[in-house]
Amino acid sequence: MRLGLLPLFTLSLLIPHVALAAPEGKQPEPAKDPEYTTVVTSKLGPEPLYSADRSISVVDKKALRERAPRTAPEALWEAPGVYVQQTNHAGGSPVVRGMIGPQILLVVDGVRLSNSTYRTGPMQYLNLIDPFSISRIEVLRGAGSLLYGSDAMGGVIQAVPISPRDARERPGFDGGVTFAMRRASADSGQTLHGHGDLGYGGLSVLGGVSYQQLGNLRGGGDVGEQVYSGYRAWYENFAATYRFSDGVFKEWQVKVAYIMAHIENAGRTDKLKDKKSLSIYDNEDHLLYGRLDFRVRPLRTRGQATLSYQHFFERMDGFSMGDDLYTKQKGTRDEVTAATVGADLRLNTSLLSRRLRLRYGGMIYHDMVGAGRHKATWGQPWAAVADQSYPDGSTYDTYGLYLHLEGDPLRSPEGHIVRLGAGYRLHGMAGAAPALGTLSEVDFSGLGHVALASAQYLYLDKVNVALTFSQGFRAPNLQEAVMLGDTGKFFHVPNADLGPERADTLELLARGRIWRVRLAAAGYITWLHDLIKRVPSTHEGQKEVAGKDVYRNENGGEGLLYGVEAGASVEIGWGLSLAGHLTYTRGEEEKADGSLDPLSRIPPLFGQVKLRYDMPQVWHLNGFVELFVRAAGDQARLSAEDMTDARIPAGGTDGWWTLNLRLGASVFDWMRVGFTLENMLDAAYKVHGSGIYEPGINAVLGMSGSW
Repeated sequence: MRLGLLPLFTLSLLIPHVALAAPEGKQPEPAKDPEYTTVVTSKLGPEPLYSADRSISVVDKKALRERAPRTAPEALWEAPGVYVQQTNHAGGSPVVRGMIGPQILLVVDGVRLSNSTYRTGPMQYLNLIDPFSISRIEVLRGAGSLLYGSDAMGGVIQAVPISPRDARERPGFDGGVTFAMRRASADSGQTLHGHGDLGYGGLSVLGGVSYQQLGNLRGGGDVGEQVYSGYRAWYENFAATYRFSDGVFKEWQVKVAYIMAHIENAGRTDKLKDKKSLSIYDNEDHLLYGRLDFRVRPLRTRGQATLSYQHFFERMDGFSMGDDLYTKQKGTRDEVTAATVGADLRLNTSLLSRRLRLRYGGMIYHDMVGAGRHKATWGQPWAAVADQSYPDGSTYDTYGLYLHLEGDPLRSPEGHIVRLGAGYRLHGMAGAAPALGTLSEVDFSGLGHVALASAQYLYLDKVNVALTFSQGFRAPNLQEAVMLGDTGKFFHVPNADLGPERADTLELLARGRIWRVRLAAAGYITWLHDLIKRVPSTHEGQKEVAGKDVYRNENGGEGLLYGVEAGASVEIGWGLSLAGHLTYTRGEEEKADGSLDPLSRIPPLFGQVKLRYDMPQVWHLNGFVELFVRAAGDQARLSAEDMTDARIPAGGTDGWWTLNLRLGASVFDWMRVGFTLENMLDAAYKVHGSGIYEPGINAVLGMSGSW
């Protein structure tokens, strides 16, 4: 194997605003330092961000409020190490350490959002999370399969919903109402959101709704209006919690939550001009889950048991268009539903005065998939046909058990800590599809192992050095294994012998604080195994169907990913702070003849620098102003697949940079107003791999209030 490339060591951004270092031997004040943000994604339990041994990007409640992002993917535009590709205006597929789509697990409040019908490559499903109904987004950069199982091969993106307020310590009823709005000029977009909560004793309830109406997006420069880019969306969320305040169940909590998202008439136009092809997507997702958080004091154990049900729906209408690009001619409608029942059990046990911590548990998710395909000449009724993308009645199971041990063999009174960790996961999957047409029944399954080992040194909040070896994997989804039919680019046939993709990652992380400056360094190298690749095949003995080549998926690709993520922040004084981050990723795939080829969809060098001024409070008014630049370099290193991708210009994607201004103010602690002027120089640019140009000059007004 000829993938002996040297790993690169990197810097990774921490939160821009920092406090002065604490006196020797004392911990700093958590309330004054955003580095004390509690994160839960990397360990399935709370830990301060500054002491985490993994690379984590956090978009917290304050950032969400100030930025007023249109979508959850847009909320990650400024997150370190996250590159967001957009096939269409309603899309947004994060690229984390060179991996994209189903290689990145999507989680909502600890429940898997990803299911077996999530297709390969870029996808729009993160947009099913309402940015106005969440309190933060956490991104684990790097493999997370030990704790999360399949799909957490390149990382985990977890959205934490807003929760009802805790009313235990308030006598009588207690509640409030919150509203928010967003208005943007580049797409004439408007968003309205409202939620209310009410508590009495240990019972708290919350309910909210959001509505979006967006027009066609105007790109920068001479791009102008991009047709079919507007869409509508609405979201609902409900949660009820009850916490026991005394007795044997003291501190136990029960939660029931429901989250709904609906996106309508989302157009995809990257093939419109060249191939006169237009796609229109409708997506809907319903997630209902119940959770018990419990504590068994004699066993020094905390636990969480969750039952969930998710109903996912996607409709994709594909049209061939007339020469005017407006007249619809023939069309194909694909509909897919996935009903998923899931169960998770997570346990944490502390021993030896918390010097030894055990995390263990298991999960099982069962997908029941329905599908149908219709065709029509425009103006005529849709007629069902037999060659749907999935055999109706397909099923898919993913399950696993894990154990993670973490201990502190050295912990001194002065603040020195040596921390060691190790973990193992046994994970399995099984899929089945009934016979369809001339194809017989398809059954496939697999059982795998995942390991993790880590060593870390901590000194107060000033030094954090960690070395981690982690494994990740992605089991083949139903599209890859059992899909039969026209994908738009080729004709796909099933493969019952398809196995998972695997990744082995070595990461070195170092963080430090020097006076008012925060620096960090991390380096990773990922070896990829058994990558799922398309290879020529036949259908009913034919190499072509309706003029399109026949392919199926097989394992066998080997590759290497490594990168650079750089960042630093400094508190200058007088309310001024400066922060920035930089990310570089490189990917290679070893071909059958031993030569190396670029991996597909690798982002270019990208980053951000931001100068911010936080104004001192005057009367009941405080605010901020920040000037920031977002930028990305050229990407001309293209794989063979990239060269045939309509979203990528011939020869690669040009570099770009934008100058942006953001300001905001808070009045009486209940009213907040924000304004962002994006792309002030009206640059015409595309994010690498995107099918749409990003906004030109875009004025965004956001407003929110709480009572």
